[in-house]
Amino acid sequence: MERILEHFRAITAIPRCSHHTTKMKDYIKTFALSLGFEVQEDHAGNILCQKGSPKVCLQAHYDMVCIGETHKIEIVLENTLIKAKNSTLGADNGMGMAIMFWAMERNENVECLFTSDEEVGLIGAMQFRLPLKSSYLLNLDAEEEGEIYIGCAGGVDVIASLALHYVPLDEQAKLYEISAFDFVGGHSGVDIDKKIPSAIKALGYELLKHDVSLVSLQGGERRNAIPKSAKAIVASKAPLQVEDTRLSVKALEEGTYTSAIVQSNAIIKAIGAFAQGVREWDRTLDIPSMSINLGIISDFEGVLRLDCAARAMDDKNLAILTHETMAFFKALGFDVKQEGWHGAWNPEMTSFAQSVYGVMKEFYPHAAFKAIHAGLECGELILRQPKKIEAVSIGPTIRYPHSLREECDMNSVNNTAFIVQKIINTYKD
Repeated sequence: MERILEHFRAITAIPRCSHHTTKMKDYIKTFALSLGFEVQEDHAGNILCQKGSPKVCLQAHYDMVCIGETHKIEIVLENTLIKAKNSTLGADNGMGMAIMFWAMERNENVECLFTSDEEVGLIGAMQFRLPLKSSYLLNLDAEEEGEIYIGCAGGVDVIASLALHYVPLDEQAKLYEISAFDFVGGHSGVDIDKKIPSAIKALGYELLKHDVSLVSLQGGERRNAIPKSAKAIVASKAPLQVEDTRLSVKALEEGTYTSAIVQSNAIIKAIGAFAQGVREWDRTLDIPSMSINLGIISDFEGVLRLDCAARAMDDKNLAILTHETMAFFKALGFDVKQEGWHGAWNPEMTSFAQSVYGVMKEFYPHAAFKAIHAGLECGELILRQPKKIEAVSIGPTIRYPHSLREECDMNSVNNTAFIVQKIINTYKD
């Protein structure tokens, strides 16, 4: 539908990186008010738009993961696929927003909730307290057409920090820069089982092969993205060559750096020993049960920091994985904390789920119920409502979110929009 694409183009023209979404928030409110919606904003920046006597609340988050040249997203159309040039596309969750804008123009009785800062820990959803008029929540943040999500992973960020100590460089040592570059990247939840290599881990494996001292270390883009780049400055007495063809090494001029990190050995071992990826598989749901991603390494003002995103399909396993990870880093001398905990949304076969399934089957005969190894806001949003809310999540096909390869299938967008409208019609008086 051309109108949905128009809305998406307007959305991508507005900056909306997590924590920097003021212009997008203002655009949503202005748009909703122009259509006669009652608009409320809470202290967390969530925007609730209500019109008439709605039975169904559509929901999407309005922030995005920004990688690449997202200050000006250049959309590229390739047949039915929509992509971005040199940046993340932001179809997660911008396409869900575009469908909501389209639905707001067509319906007199509908409720729309736009949540803030989902990509950095479901912050908006966890703080949402405004009462919904609707009894049914339709989240539009799923990423595979024809699938109905009734459960999701919980998550928590584990941050390990190490105060660095330095010694003067050995006069016999030479400086080298080792870089892991042009890795494909990916989402640390839905892509974690796709054997996508981590640039940080590749660099760590290479460092383990050499007798080097670290001078500086950087890597990754986002906690919840599989790292696509990493770089280390090292000092080595022996000439340095790398075995991994995905990595490059170059000699640096003497005097560029004057000191090396005392804890180099412990840091290199920590990166090498860190068990990146899927930790346990759920055979019933046929998705990862537990996983963890070492997303960022930063070396700033004398402190090395490692940011990890842990996920699990139930809260008990999430707690186990979190404590195991914290113990691992503590054993190597790091200070460790956790933040951004959000619980798993346990799968439940509700009457609303069955109703959505009936509509979905008309478009997708092989429609199926699923749970996703990523965070969806449904569980957090319905948890604190004063009345019982039933929720499901659907969405168009989005591949490689949180990476420069992100793409969205417009045929699936059109189908999803028709499904959304039919669900709204199903619950009309």
